[in-house]
Amino acid sequence: MRRVVLIVFSCAAALLLAACGAEGVTSPAPRTVVGTLPKPTQEPETAAFKLKGDPTAGKAVFAKGGCGGCHTLQAAGATGTVGPVLDQVKPDYRLATSRITNGKGVMPSFKGQLSDQEIANVAAFVVKSTGGTVP
Repeated sequence: MRRVVLIVFSCAAALLLAACGAEGVTSPAPRTVVGTLPKPTQEPETAAFKLKGDPTAGKAVFAKGGCGGCHTLQAAGATGTVGPVLDQVKPDYRLATSRITNGKGVMPSFKGQLSDQEIANVAAFVVKSTGGTVP
């Protein structure tokens, strides 16, 4: 009797395995989504953004402002670990001037501590050092 049950079970298992994949591969049906995607927020324009920054002067401002205490930036020899690694983030000029002016998260605002021209200079230094284009 055990032999018959074993044979029946084996046959059933073989049939089930043979049926696997018999239908072929299916792919998901496309879905129509109604609505719009949110537009990425653009950093606000600051007074420093409207100025032409000097990357050479900005290197000194980067050092004087203590930026290297928080940020890593190869061109400045900075190895800070609190803020983002600027060599990887590669901020554009608008983002750099906005963050230096207004701060964000743990980064303090340098408005009132640095002049608009100094902010433009350090932003130009960071942007140029990370391969970006300085206006």
